[in-house]
Amino acid sequence: MSMSALEYAQKAEALCVLPDVYLRLKEILEDEQASLSAIADVLSLDPALSATLLKIANSALFNFPREVDSISKAISILGTQEVHNLVNTYGATAAFSHLDSSAIDLDRFWEISVDCALICKYLAEKKHISKSKGLFVSGLLHNIGELAVLQSDVEKVKYCQQYDKKETPWQRQQDALGFTYADCSVELLTLWQLPESLIAPIRDFHLAYGEERSPAASLLYVASRLALLNSHPGMYSKKHFVGLHILQDLDISMADLDEAINFCNLEGLSILSALTLKKPD
Repeated sequence: MSMSALEYAQKAEALCVLPDVYLRLKEILEDEQASLSAIADVLSLDPALSATLLKIANSALFNFPREVDSISKAISILGTQEVHNLVNTYGATAAFSHLDSSAIDLDRFWEISVDCALICKYLAEKKHISKSKGLFVSGLLHNIGELAVLQSDVEKVKYCQQYDKKETPWQRQQDALGFTYADCSVELLTLWQLPESLIAPIRDFHLAYGEERSPAASLLYVASRLALLNSHPGMYSKKHFVGLHILQDLDISMADLDEAINFCNLEGLSILSALTLKKPD
């Protein structure tokens, strides 16, 4: 009997527990009365999270002119909303940090995820896309449902990995599961009580080609496909794969796409390393 996206997410939630510090931080960051010093105190309890936050704050994602050398300074400069987004990123990725499987290429999985996140952030800022705050997190976690399914059904994940230029990964997922990994991502992130603003683009982006969706969902549609193209050079035609009418709606040119790819190729490894998803060779 086939499992639903929610059932896969529920099993993964039970197996992949969010770090305690993430849960404490989530509570305090959602308290509008919380002080910066209180947030810094909780962050400092977890050296790995503190180091991650400082690495990302000093990365090209934010491009600050001076080094951010303390947690309190990072919070002050980034703002609590951006810190909240990064904490959500840390919690979700840390939950799967001990996953070890030969069924999929985990390095490629995270590389595509980070590329998608970087493309989202680059194009959202360049084109002033409305309601795109936190889209970096949506891009990074849009496919985390694959890891949820992997916990329960290795063979189906292996099947879904065998796509080629005649079909997309999402078509394979629908064929094998009756839903896409993004659908499972939505269920898992909802169970983890991540903000709806981060989940909504993931829920909608696959529909953006044929239906009018939010600019954030449309941009995630473009970024997810561009990230896949970047990992499989020559497999698909960029001009047709990313949706020309969506590019026109977002005022994104092919040159903009090339710039976004260059940005993620330059910065991807440092972000992977900062998130401890992949260490530099």
